Amino acid sequence: MFLHRIGKVHAPEFPGRRAWLNSPALKMSRLKGKIVLIDFWTYSCVNCLRTLPYLKKWHERYKDQGLVIIGVHTPEFKFEGNKKEVVEAVKRLEIPYPVVLDSDYAIWKAYTNKWWPRKFLVDHHGIVIYDHVGEGGYAETEQAIQKALQEIGAEDLPDIEPDMSVGGNICYRTTPERYLGFLRAAYGNAQQLIPNEEVAYTDEKEYIDDKIYLHGHWNVTGEYAQHSRKTAIHNEYLALKYGAFSVNLVMTTEKGGSARLELELDGQPLPEDMAGKDVRVQKDGRTIVTVREARMYNLVDSDTYHRGVLKIKTKSDNVRMYAFTFGGCK
Repeated sequence: MFLHRIGKVHAPEFPGRRAWLNSPALKMSRLKGKIVLIDFWTYSCVNCLRTLPYLKKWHERYKDQGLVIIGVHTPEFKFEGNKKEVVEAVKRLEIPYPVVLDSDYAIWKAYTNKWWPRKFLVDHHGIVIYDHVGEGGYAETEQAIQKALQEIGAEDLPDIEPDMSVGGNICYRTTPERYLGFLRAAYGNAQQLIPNEEVAYTDEKEYIDDKIYLHGHWNVTGEYAQHSRKTAIHNEYLALKYGAFSVNLVMTTEKGGSARLELELDGQPLPEDMAGKDVRVQKDGRTIVTVREARMYNLVDSDTYHRGVLKIKTKSDNVRMYAFTFGGCK
């Protein structure tokens, strides 16, 4: 854990020579007198994306009262370290506060961080007074922000809304996050895997819960699985037996371009009322996702919990798949 757990610790300074978005370069030493909320995030992290509405709300509520929010963008995957991609993500996500690019993990290491997202609150003396790991705890975090602002004279602060992330939700046992790179993967037919080489995989169609199965020609690297050979039809695929309300998949394409994927659930096109926001239902009933930019794609979004076998079929040779995340509560 961060050292402030056992005593007062000054927030480490931001290293120089790095890109800042939405702001000139900032220094902790020049922010004394302000309250600073530092948020470690990366743009393909579903947990980070779920916290963004709260960060935007706090920015609007308290920016004139002395709060400065700084997003520290530290990439989980190599492609997330590309400045152009981060600039596009910040614009697409409509992030209004300063973001600093931490592609070399210098800030991450200075704060001894290990998680996405993680928030550190720094008081007007530059002392870390609060931190929170992961999602949730929004009311608690806002209370800490208000208390710190009151210490620098802020008055008439708004009422804090109850934390709706606690209680009231229906939650089920959910498939855990699943990575596709061989360093962290959970493949069901891993006996065929040869790292960093094209392999012709065979799916025996006997699925274990939460395991990933490949069929056809794939190259599995340390970070991702890439379908490695063009085919005439969508007859090669990745299969996963999952349980969740929603399914997301981080994807890119090699050297730009696009890739067209066809989704099936239990051998049929994805039902329209379960199609995620990145899925398009064709006139013939097929459910399609087109990968263009590097980001997280929402494949399944259902009002009911479901267990089934999701197949992602492709005939492209340039699509790279990095990690699945799942939603287990409604």
